[in-house]
Amino acid sequence: MILVISLLGIAQPAPATQQVLVQGGSLSQQTSAIQAVGGTIQRQFSRFETSVAHVSTTQIEQLKAQGLRVFADQTVEASAQTTSAPATTVMAGPGPKGKTSPALQYPSIVTGADALQRRGIDGRGVTVAVIDSGLPAIERPERWQRINNTTARYSQGSRFLVYKDMLASSQITNSSDPYGHGTHVFATLADNRALPPEYGTAKVGIAPGANYVVVRALDSQGKASYSTIIAAIDWVIENADVYNIRVLNLSLQAEVVSPYWYDPMNQAVMHAWNEGITVVAAAGNTGSNPATIMAPANVPYIVSVGAIRPAVYNDNGSDTIAAYSSAGPTESRFVKPDVVIAGSRVIAPLPADSLLANSSAAGLVSERAQLQWADLKTSQQLNYYALSGTSMAAAEVSGIVALLIQDEPTLSNNQIKARLTGTAQVATLDNGQAAYSMWQQGAGKVIPTAVVDGSNTGSANAGMDLTTDLIVSSNPDDTSNHYQGTTEYDSTSNTFSDSTTAYSSTLATSYSTWAGSYSTWAGSYLTWAGSYSTWAGSYSTWAGSYNTWAGSYSTWAGSYSTWAGSYSTWAGNNADAGSLNSNINAGSLVSD
Repeated sequence: MILVISLLGIAQPAPATQQVLVQGGSLSQQTSAIQAVGGTIQRQFSRFETSVAHVSTTQIEQLKAQGLRVFADQTVEASAQTTSAPATTVMAGPGPKGKTSPALQYPSIVTGADALQRRGIDGRGVTVAVIDSGLPAIERPERWQRINNTTARYSQGSRFLVYKDMLASSQITNSSDPYGHGTHVFATLADNRALPPEYGTAKVGIAPGANYVVVRALDSQGKASYSTIIAAIDWVIENADVYNIRVLNLSLQAEVVSPYWYDPMNQAVMHAWNEGITVVAAAGNTGSNPATIMAPANVPYIVSVGAIRPAVYNDNGSDTIAAYSSAGPTESRFVKPDVVIAGSRVIAPLPADSLLANSSAAGLVSERAQLQWADLKTSQQLNYYALSGTSMAAAEVSGIVALLIQDEPTLSNNQIKARLTGTAQVATLDNGQAAYSMWQQGAGKVIPTAVVDGSNTGSANAGMDLTTDLIVSSNPDDTSNHYQGTTEYDSTSNTFSDSTTAYSSTLATSYSTWAGSYSTWAGSYLTWAGSYSTWAGSYSTWAGSYNTWAGSYSTWAGSYSTWAGSYSTWAGNNADAGSLNSNINAGSLVSD
């Protein structure tokens, strides 16, 4: 007897889908293609010609067969975590440990921005946008002037604070920051609490007089999808003229899985720069090995910031590069970070019930805190926490940029970047050699007074056409519109070098070559008093395929020989290439 079982009429399980980003052609062409293969469109960004869709693995291959580019909707995270020791234990200089005023660790003091504030330069009239995890709830939510269901404005006289919630599923009634990172970043920038009397009129934050636009995009875990960050950047660009947004702070990081120009989030960042916004990004907390710069800090045009461990925490009494601070070169051979500034044990408030506060007990400084901006008061209990990370460093530089724009409002973003790098101080040893390579310290330590008092009006990114760089071919090996930096790697000596010749003879060897080790200065006396001739304009167009860099540094995370296939042949099921479970996030735990 033969038993025949018919499956006709029995519903088969639908293939698993995942959220992806689709590029190539026009939005209408993407729409037709996605619908034709049975995918579902979630949203579209006309500015970036990008669609967000739910598709299966099979449908991904069908879309790619039509010449479309398909990317995992990766995850981004914040770039800060807790310290490893109580913040009030510091070094006053060489010698035994002692106690000192916590004021020394507040952002304006540790960076030197307080000197500019005493001159009346506090960022007034400049608007800084911050894409992060939000703001704590305020005491009188009726003070929010509702603009729409997810946007509200708080005003005092001519000053304003705008809150935009990209995660809200219904009408917002107050601001929110369940993770806490955004509160710390905002306070680093904006806190206008008075410092002790000996600091005169200076305030705690870097730019307490500026206006702010806070965009909540990171969730309660400090993470967001690429599409959410792209939507946030799109909103900032769309509203830049409305709120006079001149600076965009991105204290977040994501894995580098492709060349800078092929990455959809990076493309959004490049659009923001192309619109005249000065974008400042955290270099990442994945150092100190070479080639650990994260996205979007690997975008060559923007200002990428590494972190310094301040002198008060070091036995030698000198500022040193923080061990967690990501180092260059980038996957496209650019020198990064651009600059460095204090990033370890930065004191600012966190909501007491936030996830970051609950996971950062070692950084707790005080049981009670305040967050002051204009006459705003929060309804949540806040505690002071000392956090370390390139998140804090990026926020400080964003604030300094606001101070510079207040003083010289006509400067372009390329001129601002040139001023930052041109006035930075290279860390040197007592023998005149550089303490760190350019891939560790970039142009050097940012000095706020030097930035504002400088006279250089030259432009960074000379010789690079950003508009052309934004034209991406459907063929990932077509590099004709794109750029590479000047870093070279010698596989015989395992040494990085820079092919430019614009360095002083004193620094030429120690600054422009690097064998990849972290502590090369061996405790010798270190000072941040050097300078360097600009290298920012020395780029060459890259016409070769990525596999020409196959002999790159053996531990290079994202060398062409290992990741070239992840962006050109990704089929949607490779977690390393960015599956639905990969995230943009706030960064891993760091020890300062």
